[in-house]
Amino acid sequence: MSGVTRGGYALAVAAVVAVLFVFAPRTDAIRFVAVTVPVVVVLLVVAAVGAAASRASSTVLMAVAAGIAVAAAVLQQAQFGRDPNWLGGNGSTAAFLGALGLGYGALWYAGRHAERAEAHPR
Repeated sequence: MSGVTRGGYALAVAAVVAVLFVFAPRTDAIRFVAVTVPVVVVLLVVAAVGAAASRASSTVLMAVAAGIAVAAAVLQQAQFGRDPNWLGGNGSTAAFLGALGLGYGALWYAGRHAERAEAHPR
């Protein structure tokens, strides 16, 4: 298993773990960001595409996962504090989605570079 594959699985797990915040208790001692249903859907789609990309070692699917996450981050950032806020999140939501997008983008780039290096050894 390559580092790109392990990284893809790790990001998919991070997205799924973030979904668990829906079930986190709300107390004064622990303050979690509220995760809305649309954000859960986006995170699960990104996790599914990322896991499929890792399983198939597909750089194209890594790019798709990156694109979905970055598009959701840009949408959230543009709508934060405004009406309508389709994802129902805040700046933390945009940052997390952006981080997932950057992570998958980095894996896409690394995987593409590795494919080229294997195709054209020096």
